[in-house]
Amino acid sequence: MDYLKCVVKENLRLHPSLPLLVPRETNSTINVGGYQIPAKTQVFVNAWAIQRDPSLWDRPEEFIPERFENSCIDFKGQDFQFIPFGSGRRGCPGITFAVASIEYVLANLLFCCLGGGDGDELETSEAYGLNMFLRKVPFRLLGIPYSTS
Repeated sequence: MDYLKCVVKENLRLHPSLPLLVPRETNSTINVGGYQIPAKTQVFVNAWAIQRDPSLWDRPEEFIPERFENSCIDFKGQDFQFIPFGSGRRGCPGITFAVASIEYVLANLLFCCLGGGDGDELETSEAYGLNMFLRKVPFRLLGIPYSTS
């Protein structure tokens, strides 16, 4: 079950449900990365870009669930390199329910419907679009019901 949690975290790192977090407004004039942002400016946090930043992640474009095995990085938003649910007071209030639901559904899919693949390599290439990422090739899932016989 611990590895499944790592898989969920890695999937949310690569594909956050909201690539651009809820907009915020600056209270005062601030300087971010050499850019001066005036007070009362609406700012969007690009979680997708942060979670794929090579200065924060080793091999950021690769799906490597093991990176979370001995890591203290969590969904809570305290580690600002991983913010799939936002952070602080404006973080998603349903984070606990969302994570539990994702883990439950994925565990049941794996338990009930394992197998049935045609042996081909899974195509994982992406194309970028309005919602940040699209599948170039539709994903096919072939479920085989679990049988005790």
